Amino acid sequence: MKKGDSFVINGKKTFVLNGGSADFYIVLCQTDPNASIPINGTSLILVDAKTDGLSTADQGTKLGTNMMSMTDLKFENVKVPLTNLIGEEGKGYDNVQKFFTESRILYAAQAIGTAQGAYERALEYIKGREQFNRPIAAFQSVRHKIADMCIKIESAKLLTYESAQRFDNGKLDPKFSALTKIAATNAAMEVTNEAVQLLGGYGYMTEYEIEHFYRDAKVLQIREGNFTVLKDIIANTTIGKLK
Repeated sequence: MKKGDSFVINGKKTFVLNGGSADFYIVLCQTDPNASIPINGTSLILVDAKTDGLSTADQGTKLGTNMMSMTDLKFENVKVPLTNLIGEEGKGYDNVQKFFTESRILYAAQAIGTAQGAYERALEYIKGREQFNRPIAAFQSVRHKIADMCIKIESAKLLTYESAQRFDNGKLDPKFSALTKIAATNAAMEVTNEAVQLLGGYGYMTEYEIEHFYRDAKVLQIREGNFTVLKDIIANTTIGKLK
């Protein structure tokens, strides 16, 4: 809410990556509580991490990506100058969606790297692991698993390259961004899971990197919009309004 020459912010945000080490936060706030559609009354506001009334709390250990902390942010009568408004008032949600359209490509690229890392280590393992006096890479079932992993990775790469090129040309749209993220993060989850299977017991041990890739892959399907949100974007854009 506005009060004089300031915004006064109250509320809580969970699951903020590296929130405890940030100097500033860009906060999506409800600045017009009377908006007929709530999201049309939202704005982006820049908040200094040292502002009175703003506190952080670590959320503890995650399944993966443990190089990054997960933080709770709590706002209690946090006063911020009106000049800290980012963009146009009431356009906060729209600006966030534009950001997500772009940032989902970064998550797709991260997913490809995760899948590629697991794939390369699985490939190395099957060439060196022997059963019945020959490498398990000689068995057709294993070879087909590697082929499937390769198909998924290369398909995701092509979509991600296309999305990146569209972004460079100013033609990246929410639909293509959404389907790229789904394809790439699905590939990461499926490839890392198959890599664990190929390594057997070794794939489950923390001494090996495969389980690390597997754990890190899951969150990529969740961040920047889960599949329900992304499929809605694709369907709404493809089908359009019904009569």
